[in-house]
Amino acid sequence: MNLLDHFVLQHVQISLLRGELLRVSSEGAMQEAKVEMNLTPRLMEMDSGEKLPSYQVSARLVCVGGAGEEPGPAFKAKVGIETVYQQTSGEPLDISEFTNHHAGLARQIYPLLAQELRGLLTRMGLSNIQLPFDLNPATRDIDVSSVEVPYRVH
Repeated sequence: MNLLDHFVLQHVQISLLRGELLRVSSEGAMQEAKVEMNLTPRLMEMDSGEKLPSYQVSARLVCVGGAGEEPGPAFKAKVGIETVYQQTSGEPLDISEFTNHHAGLARQIYPLLAQELRGLLTRMGLSNIQLPFDLNPATRDIDVSSVEVPYRVH
């Protein structure tokens, strides 16, 4: 089931911007980084007149850069957003069915998170950032609780 056939993105709000540089890297040096995306859905309180539910999806994107020979990461960056999806068609979906299919929302939410992450990394002085612009559409089973994709960050 594709939730985007029955739900519209009604609201987006940035809830978290956190960056930490643990050491300054050499100008233009290439660093390895791990990127992880997490989605957490919750049923929102419905008005007594509403027939179709709304769900809040908390989304986090974390990027941790390698420190090379020194222990600990060279940098950490974390961004978070809160989204609200309103069901617009079909029979009302309960939380268990929404949760079973919410990974499909990752392709809509990821670009919002990646844009904020790029901005945060730029403000941290990591200006040559190479994050993907989209998730792999061929991947049907996205494990949104712990997607780890290695990417290089300058």
